[in-house]
Amino acid sequence: MNLTLLFSQATNHQSPLSPLMFLPLGTYSPPIKLALISASRNCFPRSLSEERTNRILDLSRQAGIDLFVPPGDCRIIETKDHALEAACQVKQTGCDAVVYFLGNFSPEIEDAYFVKQLDKPVMVIAAAEESGASLLEKRGDALCGLLSAALAMNKRGLASRVHLPELPVVSAEEAVKEIEHFINVVKVVKGARNATVGLFGPRPRDFERCNYNIASVNSIGIEVEELGLFDLQNEIRRIREKGEDITAIQVDMKKEVPSIPDQEFGSRLSIYERAIRNFRDQLKLSGAATQCWSEQELSLRHVPCFINGRMAQRGFPIACENDCYSLVAELLGQYASGQTVGILDINHSIPKDLHETLKDYPIKDMVGMFHCGNASTKLLKNPEMKFQVIMKRMMEPNSPPDITRGTIEGQFNASPITVVQVHGLGDQLQAYVMEGFFLDLDPKTFGCTGTAYLPGFSRFYRHVLLGRFHHHAAVAFAHCGAVLYDAFKLLGVAQVFTPLPETVPYHGENVFRNGLLSTRN
Repeated sequence: MNLTLLFSQATNHQSPLSPLMFLPLGTYSPPIKLALISASRNCFPRSLSEERTNRILDLSRQAGIDLFVPPGDCRIIETKDHALEAACQVKQTGCDAVVYFLGNFSPEIEDAYFVKQLDKPVMVIAAAEESGASLLEKRGDALCGLLSAALAMNKRGLASRVHLPELPVVSAEEAVKEIEHFINVVKVVKGARNATVGLFGPRPRDFERCNYNIASVNSIGIEVEELGLFDLQNEIRRIREKGEDITAIQVDMKKEVPSIPDQEFGSRLSIYERAIRNFRDQLKLSGAATQCWSEQELSLRHVPCFINGRMAQRGFPIACENDCYSLVAELLGQYASGQTVGILDINHSIPKDLHETLKDYPIKDMVGMFHCGNASTKLLKNPEMKFQVIMKRMMEPNSPPDITRGTIEGQFNASPITVVQVHGLGDQLQAYVMEGFFLDLDPKTFGCTGTAYLPGFSRFYRHVLLGRFHHHAAVAFAHCGAVLYDAFKLLGVAQVFTPLPETVPYHGENVFRNGLLSTRN
């Protein structure tokens, strides 16, 4: 193999953008093509790395995971030629990421050289020894080799693209579990690096906290199309003037929510959804944020909540108040969970007498999560179309609701949840992730609302959220915090906050007030 030719191919080849990165409606995360490349140090048997690699491949196939392995000797890297050829093939086949497996000690310089050729996430794992009976003839020393390989990568500034699992020295069975996790991490990374969001602004005056820095969003690869509410107005006018057919949308809406009050109001909502879909198709958007409060009601004569939930239900999240950061968090949560997400307020504390079962929970870690009515109907118990109570007080105080109609009210179904948010930190992003549950109890208030138990919330709220993050948050209806945490590191998020154990103080926490220090008389 000609080394000069290979170097030219590896450095000049540009992988084509995947046409599926503009995800079709009903798709929640991008497809991932993953490569498996192994390594062997020349003073260890190559056959040992081959045997261990084949066991991972067999178990991966049984788990339904299809891994690309380059043909020829470069499937197990021993030399720089192998490393360059393997990197070239990974690029040419359009792989999104690589699992790099140290089947034995591995050649640390070549390990780093391979990673250096790729602008892709690489998970590095090493083979655990398999049996006491084989330690004499088949000891691979990958535990030792990973120390050398990781240091070689760090010395060359490659750490930002390398994912090391919490337990990186693995059996074949453990390797497959790490591969499954890594696939989900790469979905978030690929989704972010190929997403474009549309912002129909500006943000309302009353929502200063929803301001955003485009550079911080761009820092993880997401592109931004800044638009105006007038763009939506003009598109709606064009649809009306052309008589564009909205019948199918209107019928589908009425089927989903029979409580839509009348055909004329249904027509307002349907035209708005058609306008949103048109922008999505024309600009290849992955999600959007609209101003909504409160000019949109005056100009378009409805609240957008139901449409926001319908589009999120189809894999196209729409954030309220032109909140770019919450939209980014929604997209990341969608890619990580592979299902519908929402945007909610971390809204109100829970009174002790809300429900008798709350005696089993620490009440300070209970949170009322609410929004006007923008959730997918599939996430709610008995969803109904109503009106936005707060807006009606201001905009239609002495008349029946008209332009403030369009919310969806209901209780969130009991489910695991992951709460995630990002915010600017200069030209970078900071983020937080919490996991918890929506409980199956009546929240006894208006809007789309749920009572959430978030372990450790009260201390996290005081010492992390206050002063760093605003009140909106994205909610994924699954536990995907581990995926998001690892994806944030690969995306270059500057700070990632998570709740700390009860015995570990936050920076600046008054341990005397919070009882973290025991005192004796």
